[in-house]
Amino acid sequence: LEKVRQLITDWKSEWGMESTWPKKFHEQLKYAQGWGRLATDVFFSQCEAHVEDGRRLLWLLRSTTCKGFRGMGCKVTDLYEQVFDLLTSVLTELRFFEVKLDDYAPISPLS
Repeated sequence: LEKVRQLITDWKSEWGMESTWPKKFHEQLKYAQGWGRLATDVFFSQCEAHVEDGRRLLWLLRSTTCKGFRGMGCKVTDLYEQVFDLLTSVLTELRFFEVKLDDYAPISPLS
């Protein structure tokens, strides 16, 4: 669980509190757009990679719990609570980026 926690820490964006994410996203997007289409495409590619990495982290969390935890009741309960907190953290950020990608860069273009 310790290794997965470190991977999640490394994965998380450096945008601060969740309430600031929309503003940070729009600032980053506007900055990329100022550099042109290629920079904007790179920005969205980075967002897509972040989403894929987040999905892999969810899989790692799931596989960690499938193996189960050894120990006494309180220790096992604590480990499951840690997994829940990590899961909540990853899902919140992952969902934010998925929604933004759907809004701004749909997989199926309209044309």
